[in-house]
Amino acid sequence: MINLIYLHSIGFTQRALSRIFEDCENYGDFYEKLSYESLMKLGFKEERIQAILQKKEKLDTGKIHKLVQELGVQIITVKNPLYPELLREIPVRPYFLYVRGKLPANTNLISVVGSRKSTSYSRTVLSNIIPELVRSGYGIVSGGAYGVDALAHKITLENGGYTLAVFGTGIDRCYPRENKELFLQILASGWALVSPFPFGTIPEQFNFPIRNEIVAGISRGTLVTEAAEKSGTLITANLALDFGRDVFAIPGDIGKPTSTGTNILIRDGQAKLTLGAADILSEYESMTIVTENSIAKNAPKFHDSMEESMYELLGNESLDASSIGEKLSMDIAIVACKLSVMEVQGTIEMTIDGSYKVR
Repeated sequence: MINLIYLHSIGFTQRALSRIFEDCENYGDFYEKLSYESLMKLGFKEERIQAILQKKEKLDTGKIHKLVQELGVQIITVKNPLYPELLREIPVRPYFLYVRGKLPANTNLISVVGSRKSTSYSRTVLSNIIPELVRSGYGIVSGGAYGVDALAHKITLENGGYTLAVFGTGIDRCYPRENKELFLQILASGWALVSPFPFGTIPEQFNFPIRNEIVAGISRGTLVTEAAEKSGTLITANLALDFGRDVFAIPGDIGKPTSTGTNILIRDGQAKLTLGAADILSEYESMTIVTENSIAKNAPKFHDSMEESMYELLGNESLDASSIGEKLSMDIAIVACKLSVMEVQGTIEMTIDGSYKVR
């Protein structure tokens, strides 16, 4: 999978990658054979081709590999069973996600969005609503930003619930910096940070609508609190509606600009007026509680640390037995034995060229 990161880093968009690898996942072969002619056949314009080839020449692959290892980044493509089921359904789904931590094993997610300049009102209402959602089996998704986003993550953590933060930057960036401790707490609790952007991507304005698509698309419903009439929060709410998801809105003071957006959603019948968690829960049947144990049930099982190391290595790229032994300083006979066991268990599979990859 490391070659997929290389391709993303030199200028291939998520949409382009989705088109190129619709029928196969030969990332390494495609990257190694990248040329002017191959890109012309795919329909790339000459200026774009030159830019991609120049970036490939300058790409610091060692730095990328180091980041993957140090941050524990996983690459989850749309063809991977770990890819979020609801996100897979939206028309603008990213081809793959950069993930730190564990994605939930089910679809019991509610996104919570609102003003970055939130008041004590949002803290009060979310402190009443989120704990009950957590007890009822829901995880909370938000964008890791100031204000309501951070509140949603913190309240969920305080109540032992699953929370997922979606970045509008590269997964290696901490934005905003003031939330670094929050992000570390999310990871320490066993939950996840996600991004659709290449390593090093800075927080530019046009990134956040893409981030909002994921926040809305990965969730069964979106809860809105304290949103101005023209805001990114309303963009997320409208995206949820476009994706056929439920939108819930907490009414606010009609004299405050930060309540105008939520009140309009309610007035126009686009969102359900929400006074408590019961107004959300009544829309859904009983759910299985999202816990670390429920996620662990779907995680690969290993007999020892050697199998785990091999699995992590194959999560980045397909390798043959000798290459695995060389990279991990393991005897080839032991590697071959472990590969056979892991293949039977279904955690890895052999490719047509005799190498192995994560299933």
